[in-house]
Amino acid sequence: MPAGALDAELSDEFAWSNFDDLAQSTNVAEIEHAYRMLELEEARLDVEISESVEGTFDVDSRFAQLFDLQDALHAISDQLEPVQSAIDTTATNAGAISGRVRFLDQEQKKLKQALSMIEETALLKHRLTELLTAMRNKNIDMAAALIHKYITTDAPVLDSPFVSFASTGDDDSSSPRSIIASATKELVDRVSFTFDAAVESNNTKEISHCFRLFPLLGEDVRGLDMYSDFLCNMIADKSRVTADIQGTSIYAVRLTRLFEVIAVVIDNHFPLVETHYGPGRMIRVIQRLQMEGTKRAAMVLDFFEDERHIKRRIAQIQQADSSQTRAKSYAQAADHRSKSEDVISDHDFKDITDILGELVLIERQIAMFSRFMESRAAPEVKALSMEPGSKDRVFHKPAAILKHLPLAMQGILDTKAGDSAKTATELDEITGLLVHTPLSLRISWLTDTYITFESFFVSRSAAKVMLLDDTDSLSGWAEPIVDASDAETSKSKPATGLLSSFGQRGWRKPGMSAARGQADIAQTSSCVGDMFFVAKTALEHSIATQQPAAVEAISQCVIGVMNSALLATVESRALGKWNAVSNAKGSQLSAASSELSWRLPGVGSAANPADAQAEEAPIGPVAAHQREILVSVNNLDLAGQYLQKTADELKTRVTGEWARIPQRDHVTRAQKALDTFGAFLAKFTHAKQRSLEQFGVQVIKPWVRAILQQSYRDIKYVLTDEEFNDVQNDNLFQKRFVLKFGLLVRQLKQRLTAGNLAAALDIAASSLAVDWERAIRQSKFNMLGGIMFEKDVREIQRYLELESDTILRKKFLRLIQSASVLAVEGVADARHIFDGQSVADVSSQAALSKSEVKAILANRIDVSEKDIAEI
Repeated sequence: MPAGALDAELSDEFAWSNFDDLAQSTNVAEIEHAYRMLELEEARLDVEISESVEGTFDVDSRFAQLFDLQDALHAISDQLEPVQSAIDTTATNAGAISGRVRFLDQEQKKLKQALSMIEETALLKHRLTELLTAMRNKNIDMAAALIHKYITTDAPVLDSPFVSFASTGDDDSSSPRSIIASATKELVDRVSFTFDAAVESNNTKEISHCFRLFPLLGEDVRGLDMYSDFLCNMIADKSRVTADIQGTSIYAVRLTRLFEVIAVVIDNHFPLVETHYGPGRMIRVIQRLQMEGTKRAAMVLDFFEDERHIKRRIAQIQQADSSQTRAKSYAQAADHRSKSEDVISDHDFKDITDILGELVLIERQIAMFSRFMESRAAPEVKALSMEPGSKDRVFHKPAAILKHLPLAMQGILDTKAGDSAKTATELDEITGLLVHTPLSLRISWLTDTYITFESFFVSRSAAKVMLLDDTDSLSGWAEPIVDASDAETSKSKPATGLLSSFGQRGWRKPGMSAARGQADIAQTSSCVGDMFFVAKTALEHSIATQQPAAVEAISQCVIGVMNSALLATVESRALGKWNAVSNAKGSQLSAASSELSWRLPGVGSAANPADAQAEEAPIGPVAAHQREILVSVNNLDLAGQYLQKTADELKTRVTGEWARIPQRDHVTRAQKALDTFGAFLAKFTHAKQRSLEQFGVQVIKPWVRAILQQSYRDIKYVLTDEEFNDVQNDNLFQKRFVLKFGLLVRQLKQRLTAGNLAAALDIAASSLAVDWERAIRQSKFNMLGGIMFEKDVREIQRYLELESDTILRKKFLRLIQSASVLAVEGVADARHIFDGQSVADVSSQAALSKSEVKAILANRIDVSEKDIAEI
């Protein structure tokens, strides 16, 4: 057994034993165990000794092999000693050879450089000879090409020690550098003279030819300046041609043509400049053209101011405003009109309107021209930024570029600059264009003038809009709204028309009566549409100027004018006292609605059906007054819709048209100015709400109360079985209510806008729910009557929901709960009425309380007070 196996067995068998303890033990079993352990230990030691002895022979054989290898290594070492000696000798020789090779390489390089210099010097002498020959022969193209290709690009050869061999003589003037400088100066003078002569003769081919030669001679800045002057002269010629244009907006047309000429010049000549002068060099031409455009645009604006008599018109407007302010103290409108309108005649107002349109066009064209110049200049500046130091060389100096302006414009610019002289001559970092120019100063004047003219136009137009309002001539209002409670149906009359739509399956919404179409009655007057046309036109003008100050000022002007002219007038009309149809029937019902008891059985008396058929007559004072109120309420609703739509459209327009304006705060200011229309919209909404509430109090609620009373005439809810079956077959209450309320709805549909109609029907439904609940508290029921009442409530609710296209569950919650209470078979069933209702209904403040449930059950004649008290 291997020693490892014996160790494992001893470890497992006697791991717990201690030999010191066993030596003192007297237990036979333990001694026997110890004896067996000793035998195993002895066997393990024998095995280990045997393995060690066997391994000794293997170790000896390995040592013998190592001794043999040692002798072989000594023999190999003796053989390598001569080789090592040869290698050392070879390395020494290689180092010496490498040093000599490096020396020879350096000498060869110097020799090649000398040969190259000699060749370059010989080539230089040859090119100089060609240059002199070209100069003698006046071959400008060849001479410019030689200077550019072999001189400016190979300038180091001029510093060569062999350059003296290229001299054509012994004096300094014969040196290559002197020859090149002299030839360059002569060529520049020749090209400049030829360029000027070509400009005089309008030889565009020769102009382009000379323009391409300047960069070859290292005079690219001079070439750009001369070419810029040529382009400015061309723009001036075309501007003089456009001076003969005639029309109502001749100055706007002249500016447009001027800016178009400059834009075409920039776009057409940009490829030529970039090809021969390099990227970014066009910025110098653009800077020059900016000054030319500014100068000529300012001159056009000066003529515009003089020829259009702007100062006189502004004085007229200010005088008219002052006169109108003083006229407000007069009580009569005639005084107001006579004192304000005499200042400016209709002919003057037409002239002011024409000037206003021209002002908008001028500011729009100037803004578009500025955006165009910025879009063309910014990429050029970016390209120059890639070449360090090129900006300082290519850019015009602000003070130098201002010298191209007339002295009068320079004086105006210096005067306006004041202490900010540095700011007045500042170049924009992104576009490289001059920030403050005579045109930018005129833009401020244009904006102020535009605001003055536009504000006057808005206020004057608004006054005319309200004066020409067609409320008094709207068609379809000859017949006034009649009291819906006048409509009557007989119990014996067969169900036809509206009544036929009520059957066993409940209410279905019929088509509108063909006798009265909604399109026959004009619901709104012209003042709203005309007023918003004026307002939107003015705001679009302000946006077209791309000046945030104009948008802010005109927004406030429009809001102020609409508030004083439109909102105040329309609201005062809408809040007028309602005039009902003046007849005996109406007077009786009016008295009945306020004094008659709410007890349902036997309410009122039978009506004469002939009273409901009123003869149509020409519009009278009552119908006219009703038209004024309802049209005004509709105008408020329509104005709110127009105001929201106009504000959204104008914001979108600002975002689109002002997207390229670099000053992002301008867009923010314009958007903020248009946001004020949101707050102004709340005034129209509040005015409409007040008008509808008053209309509900004066008209809808009394009519609904009268409809409910007339519908319940001769109706009771204490029913026998036979009466219950009769009511099921012919529900007179539902027929009456649908007829009367349907008449009210049809009249309102014809006369109210969709938004106002929805609000009016909401008021009617709320009023009906409150009045109906109050009515049942004063009436008596039995179980059959309660069941029929519950059917009536649910059918009427469904009918009203179809008419108004709204859910009336919350409004009718208390009424439905009351009907459910009245329809219970026993008092105990009242406890389970609310089990099926939603959490929202149960938690609603409109839900019936326990005391109210008991009060409603007290109206049941077949329920005792004792049973009610036990709930």
